[in-house]
Order: sequence, then structure tokens, then C-alpha cells
Amino acid sequence: MWKTVLSVMVVLILVVIVVITNFTNIGDQQSEPNIIDVTEDTSVDGVGITAPNVEQLQEGNQAPNFRLTDLAGNEVEAFDVEQDYILLNFWATWCKPCREEMPAMQTFENENSDTVKVIAVNATNRETSIDKVKAFVEEGNFEFTVLLDKDDVVYERYSIIGMPTSFIIRTSDQKVMKRINGAMTLEQMQDHLKELQS
Repeated sequence: MWKTVLSVMVVLILVVIVVITNFTNIGDQQSEPNIIDVTEDTSVDGVGITAPNVEQLQEGNQAPNFRLTDLAGNEVEAFDVEQDYILLNFWATWCKPCREEMPAMQTFENENSDTVKVIAVNATNRETSIDKVKAFVEEGNFEFTVLLDKDDVVYERYSIIGMPTSFIIRTSDQKVMKRINGAMTLEQMQDHLKELQS
């Protein structure tokens, strides 16, 4: 009799454990509540968020010009450059694919400095502080232009729905030549440029 009761209790306990671990969020750690990952890292399910009915700035459209301040507080006009193309990148320090892409962007600009200017627009409104952005840029020794979009003005004009998002823009007429949702490798950046120059 006791063996039967004990067996039933063990089975019930196991069922309760299975239910709790699989169908509730008890025990889940949420160190950053209400943070939504909007990165375009396609290797992770469910992280790219597409807002409904958003008309995205696409290839062939004219890219809106803008002015933002850089990390030194200087106002910079985006298309006031000598190079034929701008690689315009939208990023944030908390976005892992963004961080991983940065060294490739620096190398890309270094290797194509006569042709391409890299401008990285930080989604500053989504950062905890500007100091964190500055520290990240300094630690990475990134020398390309970093601009601060404190009020999401440019973020919205360019219809950004996930980060990183990049545009290759022809400076002569501000035409969007490429829109790239998600991180790129150095090889992909070089291939896009070669395609435009061919």
C-alpha cells in the first residue's frame, strides 16, 4: 500500500516539475526587463522586428540629408564628403551584431578611403549614456565618423526597423544604391562596392 502511494507521489512530483519548467517562466532570469532585441541577427529566431505598414527607404530612393553631432560635439552634414559613396550604418552598443561588424567597417574605410566614407549613426536615444558610446568607440580604436541620433530623427527618416542596418549611398545624387538589413562581413562590403563600380 505504502509503495503504491509513494510511487503515485513521485509521479505527481515529476509531473509538477515538468509543468513548471516547460510551461511557466518561474526561475527565468530577467536582468533587463522590457528590453526588446531589435537586432537583425538572422541566426537568432525572433529578433528582427518589422513594424506593420512601414514604407522602408529602398534602393533607388533618394536618401534624406541630415545634420547630427559627432562624439566631439561638432555638427556634421552627412553628405558633405569628397568620396563617391557613403556607407551609412545604424547601430547601438547593446547590439551584438553591430559591435561585431565595426572592425570590418573600419577596415573597409581604410582600404577604400578614396571612394567610401563610413558614417555610423548611433541610436543614442536607445543607449544608457553617451559616455558608453564614447568608451566603446575609443576601446575599438574606430576612426570612422560616429554621429549621435539623440532624438531618433534620422532613425525614423531612414525607416530603420532593426540593427544593424546599412545603406550604400551615391553622394553625387544621394541615391540609395544598396540597403542591407543585418550585419555584413568585410568581404560582403567589398563585394557590394565592386558591384557598384562595375
